[in-house]
Amino acid sequence: MLNPFERLRVPPKVEDFIEIQARRLSSIGGKTVKEREIRRLKNYRDGLNAYLTFVRSFPKVDDLHPFYRTSLEIESGSLDRVKVCLSEIKKNAELARRILQQYEDLIRRNDEMEANKLMRSGFGRASSILRRSENCLSWLIKVVKELSMERAIDPYMPTVIVSGPPNVGKSTLVSAISSAKPEVASYPFTTKEIHVGHMDCGIKVQVIDTPGILDRPDYKRNVIERRAVNALKNLQGLIIFLFDVSKSANYDPEEQLKIFNDVKTLGKPIVVVFNKIDDVDNEIRGEIISKINDRPLEISSEKRIGLNLIRREIFKWLKSISQDPSAVLDC
Repeated sequence: MLNPFERLRVPPKVEDFIEIQARRLSSIGGKTVKEREIRRLKNYRDGLNAYLTFVRSFPKVDDLHPFYRTSLEIESGSLDRVKVCLSEIKKNAELARRILQQYEDLIRRNDEMEANKLMRSGFGRASSILRRSENCLSWLIKVVKELSMERAIDPYMPTVIVSGPPNVGKSTLVSAISSAKPEVASYPFTTKEIHVGHMDCGIKVQVIDTPGILDRPDYKRNVIERRAVNALKNLQGLIIFLFDVSKSANYDPEEQLKIFNDVKTLGKPIVVVFNKIDDVDNEIRGEIISKINDRPLEISSEKRIGLNLIRREIFKWLKSISQDPSAVLDC
């Protein structure tokens, strides 16, 4: 399933469009003065179809999968504003087309000496109407361009979501077990968007690297964190939650446990993983073990230690949800 915004063609910004149309005037001729001026207005009128096509092809907000609807809300800040702006762009483009059609008719009915004057008047009026959509259009173009850059996620494919606080090794793990190659670095919030890779377990599985999330209310979370929460809430699948139990951990056990407990409230299957076990801080490890009921897997994604344990858990989960368990092979 494609990202529904990935192939959405955005029209030019209003002033760019008007400037393009103005530059084209001198290259449009006709057998008579009237024909020339009518063809100039018709060219402008035809160009406005780009805005109507944009509105018609924009995904229906209420029909979007919850993951993509929330992605649109995160990037736009308001689904209602998206709907209002789409309506405004459509209304003004249609009105500008009607005005141009009226001036084409006026040119046909009036003396040839008036043709150029009427063309310029129609061009100006249509441009003024179109400019009413300038703010909405520029804003929506920006939103769509941000959304179109996100990797396509299939909400209906078996999904493994790698989650946890910032800088616990999520990207390294995803790179190790799937085809994804997200940026990996030793500072928090390297992952600023959702990355998608795939595994072949007899059936195709998508593996998602989510940005780190911090222990704070949703309204205080930044866009990066909200993208991660969106994936956790709105994609069905197996969550692999990473704790950093190393001597260089950026977050203490209490902070990591609060995030873990938030994720548990989602009610989805979770595999608890202690990462960076090759540089373990036994005090951190012991404190976290004492506070969770789950038996953790202990790995080092960087050193490729224990990755077979992760793959085994994914295999077991796939068996449990597959309509044809015999189709599931070792991951």
